[in-house]
Amino acid sequence: MSTYASVFEGDYNPYDALSGLLTQEKARIEKAIDTRGQFKPVDLSEKRPLKIGFATGDGIGPIVANAARSVLENLVADDISRGDIIVVDIPDLTIEKRIELDTVAPPTSIKVIDQCDVVLKMPLETPDSSKYPNVPSANVWMRQYMDLFACIRRIKSDSEGLDFSVFRCNFGTPYQDSKSAGVMNWKGQDEYALCFWPQARIDIERLTHLACLHAKKNGSDFIVLNFKDNVIKPDAASLNWAKAYIDNHFPEIDYLSVKPDDFSYTVTQPNKLKSMKGEKTGNAFTFTTMVCNNIVGDMAGDESGMYVGGIGGVGSANVSFSQGMFEAGGGTGTRMMEENRGGFSSPVAVVKATGELLGFIGYTEHQKNILTALDALTDANLVPNGGKNKVTCQQATGFLLEKLSG
Repeated sequence: MSTYASVFEGDYNPYDALSGLLTQEKARIEKAIDTRGQFKPVDLSEKRPLKIGFATGDGIGPIVANAARSVLENLVADDISRGDIIVVDIPDLTIEKRIELDTVAPPTSIKVIDQCDVVLKMPLETPDSSKYPNVPSANVWMRQYMDLFACIRRIKSDSEGLDFSVFRCNFGTPYQDSKSAGVMNWKGQDEYALCFWPQARIDIERLTHLACLHAKKNGSDFIVLNFKDNVIKPDAASLNWAKAYIDNHFPEIDYLSVKPDDFSYTVTQPNKLKSMKGEKTGNAFTFTTMVCNNIVGDMAGDESGMYVGGIGGVGSANVSFSQGMFEAGGGTGTRMMEENRGGFSSPVAVVKATGELLGFIGYTEHQKNILTALDALTDANLVPNGGKNKVTCQQATGFLLEKLSG
């Protein structure tokens, strides 16, 4: 254990960091393990009043927030007037306030989040770690804090004949802050970067359970399992855990194992997807559902966004069995803001996320109508693309509201 400490200079000790990480994870995992055998999604359509937290975010966030909030409040206006749906602002969840307080989330933000059943948030900036090493990603923090173990990204392209969802494990793999990962210094220069790759079986089981329910709901008895199991031990374990869970709890479901590099090749060729076969029966199947670890799911979800106009066209649902946080599958558009092009930001991703939220709390018809309106926006060539087609976020929002009101 003294090897790294004696060779590398500075305060970072990987063994201390690993010990801290595992201690922190222990309480979370033990709590999750206590729910094993009780995986049952809560039907939030039955819960009223229901509270929705709303965060405007950073960068282009306040600009696209108007689209998300307008769509949300227009579609559930009657429920809001009756008090069945309550929309509350989450204060201070901004990059400026987080840096000022040197914290991942201000206490004022946490107080409101604790009161919410679901959260709809715009993009949040992750500080430059070279300047602010102790302010980690608020996006990652919120998923962990609310125990939102699954990130779901739906990829729907009628022109390509595709409609599948990427189920990404929000916990595990090297998404860590400065306390659990670091860079070691040798003779005045950074020479060695290190992080740990933990993965809990309970997180994979919970994720797989939701994915199986999704596949069956969509009329499919097949799932793609996407793990880099040939070279990464936690991925090998995760793949085995996912298979065992399916075999024991959903024996009627078949699965196909692919590696990230293989899937990257396959997903760009829809005809190959249609010819893939499951491992149990060897039958061809309709591809509706994919299970991934955190980092693989991040890449697969972003890469698959090519079918829906790029990452700016993907919404993300981060869910547990009883709560959810919904967001755009994209960043804060720092360069667009610096170039004074924020007004040309696309609202598509945040509006899709709004649809995912509405579906999650029981308004499936509203979700369908949102997708129809977004298709019409695309057909009319009114999706903002950063200023190239001169369409503004405000114009696109107006078009969507008109379609939804009709």
